[in-house]
Amino acid sequence: MAIGLSVFPIDCIEAQGPMSHEASVAMHVYRGVVQSSAGLPIPQAHVRVQASSKLLVTNELGAFEMQSALDSVDVEVSATGFVPKTIRLAADLPKVFIGLEEAIHDLAAAEVSSQMGATGRPSQKQVERLTVGALDQIPATSRIEALASLPGVDMVTAGFGSMRPMIRGLSGLRVATLFNGARVESQAWGEYHGIYIPEEGVRAVEVIRGPASLAYGSDAYGGVLNFVPVAPLSEQGRQSRLALNAYSATGGWQVTGATEKRSKSAFHAFRGGFKQHGDYALPSGNTVENSAYQQFFAQGSYGYIRNWGIVEGAYSSAYSNADIIGHEGWQQSGDHFLTTSVRTQWGEWNLIPRISYQLNHRKEFEHHHGDGAIEVEAPEELALDISLRTLRWDVSMDRTWGGGWSVAAGIQGFKMSSEFDEEVGVELIHEALIPNAGADENSLYAVWSKKAEQWGIQAAGRTDVRTTHSSEWIDAWNGQQRTDALHGFSAGGHWSLSDRLTWNAHVAQSQRVPGLSELLSSGIHHCAFRFEQGDVELQKETSFNVETNLRWHGRLLNFEGSLYQNAIENYVLIAPTWQVEQGYTLFQWQATDALFRGGEVAASLNETNVEHWMAQVAWSWVEASDSDGQALPLIPPMSTRAMLGYRWGSWHSRAILQHSVDATLVHCSIGGTLANQLDLTCSVHNLLNVEYIPTLSMLRNLGIAEPGRNVRLQLAWTF
Repeated sequence: MAIGLSVFPIDCIEAQGPMSHEASVAMHVYRGVVQSSAGLPIPQAHVRVQASSKLLVTNELGAFEMQSALDSVDVEVSATGFVPKTIRLAADLPKVFIGLEEAIHDLAAAEVSSQMGATGRPSQKQVERLTVGALDQIPATSRIEALASLPGVDMVTAGFGSMRPMIRGLSGLRVATLFNGARVESQAWGEYHGIYIPEEGVRAVEVIRGPASLAYGSDAYGGVLNFVPVAPLSEQGRQSRLALNAYSATGGWQVTGATEKRSKSAFHAFRGGFKQHGDYALPSGNTVENSAYQQFFAQGSYGYIRNWGIVEGAYSSAYSNADIIGHEGWQQSGDHFLTTSVRTQWGEWNLIPRISYQLNHRKEFEHHHGDGAIEVEAPEELALDISLRTLRWDVSMDRTWGGGWSVAAGIQGFKMSSEFDEEVGVELIHEALIPNAGADENSLYAVWSKKAEQWGIQAAGRTDVRTTHSSEWIDAWNGQQRTDALHGFSAGGHWSLSDRLTWNAHVAQSQRVPGLSELLSSGIHHCAFRFEQGDVELQKETSFNVETNLRWHGRLLNFEGSLYQNAIENYVLIAPTWQVEQGYTLFQWQATDALFRGGEVAASLNETNVEHWMAQVAWSWVEASDSDGQALPLIPPMSTRAMLGYRWGSWHSRAILQHSVDATLVHCSIGGTLANQLDLTCSVHNLLNVEYIPTLSMLRNLGIAEPGRNVRLQLAWTF
């Protein structure tokens, strides 16, 4: 995506910066400040004068100044993690702000939504942004669930608060999640385990589908969810926010608070919250026993602005307690996430080194929450007690040349370890589901692109070497580890067939090594009510993806249509057998060749030319079969979603009709701003109180339906 940059005159301010002089009788002065869309100055930004190839570099205030005999000059402005653009400056104007937007880093053909943080990869074209404000206006129980309003995005559910994103029929380890530019891990132990996604402290979400995901990891060919953190305040000072939410279907509530501060050379923010949900109500009025859950979270972020660049970091911690539906037990998961990055310049290259660490800890109990051993000295009995620790590093760099050429390259790596915790005072009821194991990986990627006025092309390649290791000897590996080499490529382009019509086409090959649970599971998976057996001989998956996309932007209507095919060799899935192990049905991880085909069509009103009204309609379809032509499990049904909305002032309302073979549902919402500081939103999910069991529900085999009508009331006060 290429997002433009805005230029507008402001009052002259004092700033020091590199200055260039040209010998001339009548010299004109050009002054400017380069800043982000949030008003944050961008030091070390490059301002290249095209007529003379002269290069200016902004100072710590993002300012530059030069002189020229020309009445106007064309300059190309670029900075790490932002979209470069050529723009014309007029002579002797007061100082101007040049606002750069963060790059939306695609590989040309397949984004759905979009605004993402800087990750050092180039961008080519404009896509729609899905901000937190837009997410909150969608009738849904959470911002995560609201992502399912996008074509090609679905949710695998296991109750009111448990869900896992699915993109074009693929989920789990085939979908990558990014927060603050770093990858989040917590799905290493099976399809019943979701992933930690921080809903607060996020300003926008980007969903990248299909071949465009290659630059984010060899195993992310299902897609990428990127959660963009809140930008620093645009002005110096402090701002705080308090939000309250109430939910009728669970009798639940949520409270969150945040405070952030911005100074001349630094910024920081702190956020925290708690949510509590009871057993959820069905349309019949009955409740689903043991479906309650609660969560506590805390976040912090910081940044320092220096004349050589910007240092940024974030910390996030969350604990969730959830009952296990259909069982007397409960589960607890804890996530701790720390990331730090630097944005700077190295010659003409934009450079971003980043490091992150995550601890994901899961416990499962066979007794009710609050019950347990009667004797004080008795050990705590657990069905599962396992931790995943992941250390990741990433160094990315990019630059542009004249003529629309750009290149990005980077190295990535991680060290991951999964261990059953042997804490003092803890007794495991079952044998370890997965033996102590881990994986190490090192990667190299490069992306080349060329953008012209009517067309653009892009090619990418990456190679990864992953070593999977186990604490036990494995005969098939002839030792305790195996090493896999992975290779991927992507190529494609876009062509502007007219001022309104653009065609995109793309191909990509990606590879994925089976995860730890797929290779090494051998035990009772308590929350899934089954015995799972991995296969150490599973080979790497190979995905070959082809996609074409057509976009039309009219005066009143916008239209987009996509078709894709994804052929996957050695597609790994888990399937039941006729065997019984330790009183549970045996589920075996196995591989087959698979073929995914699908398409999406969306149309919407062009809101820039239609006052007040909003309207969208989207249709999506995906089918998937194995090598024998049999349908694969957990594939979303064909669905249609239509929305009609109206805006007046700061208020908005919308009604949504959602239809598939599962059910026909109606949702609605209304909200707006009171007294400039108070935001109020009321939404109703499943307005008609329809009872249904989704195809993607992990509770389908238990015959447990989704919640009935749920009214969500949200009140947010900013001060």
